[in-house]
Amino acid sequence: MADTGDRPISGIFGKVHLLHKQAVAGMPNAVQDALQFLKEARSSNPDNPILKAYHGSTMLLMARDETKPLDRLRWADSGLKLLDEAVNADSDNAVIRLIRGRSSFKLPEKQFQRSSTTIEDYKFVIDQERLGNQILDHQDYLRLMYETGELYYKIGQKQTAKNYWTSLKNKTSDSDFQRLLNMKLAQVEEQDYVEPEAEVKKPMSILISEAARVTGNELQYWANQFKQQEEPKKAEEPEPQPRGLNKRRRRRRRS
Repeated sequence: MADTGDRPISGIFGKVHLLHKQAVAGMPNAVQDALQFLKEARSSNPDNPILKAYHGSTMLLMARDETKPLDRLRWADSGLKLLDEAVNADSDNAVIRLIRGRSSFKLPEKQFQRSSTTIEDYKFVIDQERLGNQILDHQDYLRLMYETGELYYKIGQKQTAKNYWTSLKNKTSDSDFQRLLNMKLAQVEEQDYVEPEAEVKKPMSILISEAARVTGNELQYWANQFKQQEEPKKAEEPEPQPRGLNKRRRRRRRS
């Protein structure tokens, strides 16, 4: 049983945030631990919107890990219901809006139709950041801008997606992020992305490490590009000779 005891609400928030972070990262038993703690915490704070938001988000993590389709759908619906209730209770709370937005970002649009709501949440947080009410570091802010573009692209508003990604090009000097943005902008224009020839290539291991924040398709694209460039180099390398072969050849010549 979770030990919420007589903790002040600030202490409960700290524990919830830690458990939720571990659950998002996929640590063993973290989702169940977070869910149990939130049930106990909300039993004495049933109307607290932040706890309700974390509870709803954790239910979506349960849906993420569930293998049975019907159970997955039930967890997702229950989680979204709590998230919406939390926002309705305190719609000006940027933390709650961020929790709901981040929790809904990867949901399939066909089944849940949450992209427009997530855009509203993300834009609210972005506006708060611009007003100086900062809850994000610089990298998370850029990520939120990028994902907002992804959401607009998902619902067919390509020009708005392009505007977000174009504005990001002036906000970062990170070469990998710039490459990703160029690729996405080419995708909007339905053009093939061309890797700049003058750019210095990095080893595959470094690239993957730096690009860990990028989701599947982009990372796979970069991996394929490097693989294609490295294969011709391997073909040009001389085939290694079996150990001792050169010595035997020298002996034959002497005899």
